[in-house]
Amino acid sequence: MTESSQGLAEFFTLDHRRCDSSWVEVEAAAEAGDADAVKQSWRRFQSGLSKHLQMEEEVLFPAFEQATGMTEGGPTFVMRSEHDQMRGLLAQMNAAANAGDHDELVDLGDTLLMLIQQHNQKEEHMLYPMAERALGADWAKIRERLAAY
Repeated sequence: MTESSQGLAEFFTLDHRRCDSSWVEVEAAAEAGDADAVKQSWRRFQSGLSKHLQMEEEVLFPAFEQATGMTEGGPTFVMRSEHDQMRGLLAQMNAAANAGDHDELVDLGDTLLMLIQQHNQKEEHMLYPMAERALGADWAKIRERLAAY
C-alpha cells in the first residue's frame, strides 16, 4: 500500500512501529558500548517520537475533537495527559544521553516503553478507529497537513 493510500489508523500505527524500531537502535548501540551510535540513534528516536506526538496534538486531536465534540474528559484528553508523561521521561532520558549515562538512558527507556505500549494499545484499538470513522471524508486533507511534519 502506498503512503498516500493509507488510512488514518494505518498511518499512525505504522508511525508507532517506526518509533519502536528507532528505540531498538538506541538499545543496540548502548549494549554495544558505541557512544557515537547512541547519540545518533537517540537523536533520531527523540525527534521521531516528538514528531509523532506533535502530529497527533496539532492535527489529529483537534480535527477529531471538532468532528465529534469530544474534548474535556474525552479520549484525546487522556492521550494528551499520557503524552505529557512521555515528554517528562524524554527530558530525563535526554539528560542521561547527554551525560553519557547509557545505563540510565536504557533504564528510563524501559519505563517509557511500558507507558508507550499501553498508550499505543488505546490509540490503535480505540482512538484511531473512532477517528477514522469521524474523519474519513477529511483524511486526504488531514494527510496533506501531516506531510509538513
